[in-house]
Amino acid sequence: MALSLHDVRCDPIANRALNELMHHYTVAQEKSRLVLTKKTGDMQLFLNDLDDLHQWDFMRNQQMVKEIERLRVLSTTIGQQRESWKVRALMAETQLLEATAKTSNNGGRQNVSDVRYASLKRYLAKRFHPDFAPGEGIEKVVRNEIFKEVWNEIDRLDQGVSATSFATARSSWAA
Repeated sequence: MALSLHDVRCDPIANRALNELMHHYTVAQEKSRLVLTKKTGDMQLFLNDLDDLHQWDFMRNQQMVKEIERLRVLSTTIGQQRESWKVRALMAETQLLEATAKTSNNGGRQNVSDVRYASLKRYLAKRFHPDFAPGEGIEKVVRNEIFKEVWNEIDRLDQGVSATSFATARSSWAA
């Protein structure tokens, strides 16, 4: 049976394979086959029936499966490295806080909690601020409202913390 371009177009697998091949080849229909000539003109493929295109499609899919698996492994590795770097960053921040506490003039206790509070506040701002959060539309509006509520509470705590610090400092001056 003669292979025609119409036969290829009717078969979804063969059509997909031919479309992929047409990026690099030009197609011509001869007596009982399709002739694909490399666009640079140095190579020709002769396709005698649909199984040729099915086989090419199968091999191409196998290559894609291997590539997907390779990318999945790379993604897992990158995720593990990211978590490792997170842990290292948190450990470095803890060491910095401890070093800062040791060098402070007032014994370190008040300074450590202030530094930790400031660090937590920065983390919350980076993590939940609507400008940096993913999402669009209603999700972004909801995140904005939640952030406003949380940030109002943080501001209230800031005022409470500064009031207690001031009261503590005032009582130490009176003594």
